[in-house]
Amino acid sequence: MSRVVFYSEPNDRVRLAEDLAPDDLDVSVIDPDLPWDERKELLADTEVLILGGLAMPYEELVQLPKLKMLQLMSAGYDQIDVPAVREQGIFVSNNSPQIARSVAEHALGLMLTVQHKFVPGLEGVRDGSWRNPVRSGVYEIGGKTIGIIGLGNIGRLVATMVRGFGPAEVIYHDTANIPAEVEAELGVRRVGFEELLSTSDIVTVHVPLFSETLGMMNSDAFNLMKESAIFINTCRGPVQNEADLIDALNDGQIRAAGLDVFEVEPTPADNPLLAMDNVVVTPHLAGSSEERVERALVFSYQNARRVISGTEPEGQFEVLK
Repeated sequence: MSRVVFYSEPNDRVRLAEDLAPDDLDVSVIDPDLPWDERKELLADTEVLILGGLAMPYEELVQLPKLKMLQLMSAGYDQIDVPAVREQGIFVSNNSPQIARSVAEHALGLMLTVQHKFVPGLEGVRDGSWRNPVRSGVYEIGGKTIGIIGLGNIGRLVATMVRGFGPAEVIYHDTANIPAEVEAELGVRRVGFEELLSTSDIVTVHVPLFSETLGMMNSDAFNLMKESAIFINTCRGPVQNEADLIDALNDGQIRAAGLDVFEVEPTPADNPLLAMDNVVVTPHLAGSSEERVERALVFSYQNARRVISGTEPEGQFEVLK
């Protein structure tokens, strides 16, 4: 029976991975905190390695002679040297379609929380004062211009969701060619990067992290945005230059931000973003819905079957910039 390993520290996902394991695959769980010599022996016959949120160093991967595929539970792949792994004949696949709804809903939740000032409103109830500190500065999403940077699986769902709030112009920027029929179906319009920044009321980023997106939201980008605009990031922290973002928020260059990700995670307790009244933060949990985890596991096992049977997997990466 073909060997599939779910590579994760003990948590609730491990139990679900075991519960969903199909009978035709020999699925086991290995804790990455075990010493390498012990892990190497346990992984020796592994054909498919499902990474439950953790990366494995390339130096270790190449010591697994039967490995055919790395299956990520995440949409992001910045922790894996994909070209180097592919050169070894090992497929690398992500879980982008399965995680998309969870992240898109979270991005929308951050938009709502920032626009409607849910946090100070909640504090005014919990402290017993029933004070209303949010009589001004509350804004709707409907009628605004929403700028989506990256129109992949997640960006497309965001485009669909924001239209549920009423009339809105949805524009996007992407280096990939998006078919005209997809644009028409979503009701989106392609614009240049600078035009998106200068005309959007809400800028939300949904791009992978690689050399061209590293620090793309920097002082130059924030300076182009409206002073009334808000910035949303649920993809990867290093896409934003955090020092520049802090300056833009302090200087009133942009109005507010909603962040699920940071340059360094966990972010230091003294990170100025954590103390700002115009910033809403969550601890990188956009893709953590129960439904998403189950979808990702089912997809991972289906992909394992494909590779073991000699078929190429879905969601694979060939070449990265």
